[in-house]
Amino acid sequence: MSVVSDPHERVRPWYLRDTGFRDLLTEEDRMAFMQVCPERPFPRGGTIFRAGEPAESLHVVARGQVKLVAHTASGEERILAVLGPEDFFGEAFLWEENHYRVDAVALTDAATCPMSRAQLMQLGLRAPTFVVGFLRIMATQVMACRTHLAWSNRPIRARVANIVADQVRRFGTPDGDDGWFRLETPLKHDEIASLASATRVSVTTAFGQLRTQGILEGSRGSYRAYLPGLADEAEGDEDDAGAR
Repeated sequence: MSVVSDPHERVRPWYLRDTGFRDLLTEEDRMAFMQVCPERPFPRGGTIFRAGEPAESLHVVARGQVKLVAHTASGEERILAVLGPEDFFGEAFLWEENHYRVDAVALTDAATCPMSRAQLMQLGLRAPTFVVGFLRIMATQVMACRTHLAWSNRPIRARVANIVADQVRRFGTPDGDDGWFRLETPLKHDEIASLASATRVSVTTAFGQLRTQGILEGSRGSYRAYLPGLADEAEGDEDDAGAR
């Protein structure tokens, strides 16, 4: 279990989101990948790996949602990322004698395709173009890290709007043709607060502000959201210093 001594300190796990994994591979490469790295299912709440365990595989999310978590010294869980289909996590497998830094847990019923070093080498022999596509995806990590660091300094309301907008884009369903979506999410306010590096109270306040603006409706994980409004709010630079 990864332990954070200071509740505001953040372990920085590695992951890649929105990789376009399937689109970047040929049909032959996709078939080779599925044969060499078949899906492994996990029920909701199932542990994929724990911090401190040997890092044996990189995981590609096939379906469902996965959360990466650390824990405070008091045992409080801190969600560091929520991942969905075609996202990568667990890159430490590339180095011998490395260990995972965080816990990976199925947030919903989920499945991943684990890929070990040996399987990557096997794919290199069977499907060399797969390795080229894989390296192209890995190369996007630098830009993804820059984007994440810039976002982490935004005001609280902008961060919350960004998290909700991201959930809507990835897991929501359109509700008409005017930019509204339905979102059912298992994330609670304290878990969103962990993602936003904020307090639960400030996140609850931010949700209230988004409702007042007319771009978010609902509660307790069942929402109706106006995606263009959330996207605009995520880019806002109003001073929320008092809510940090």
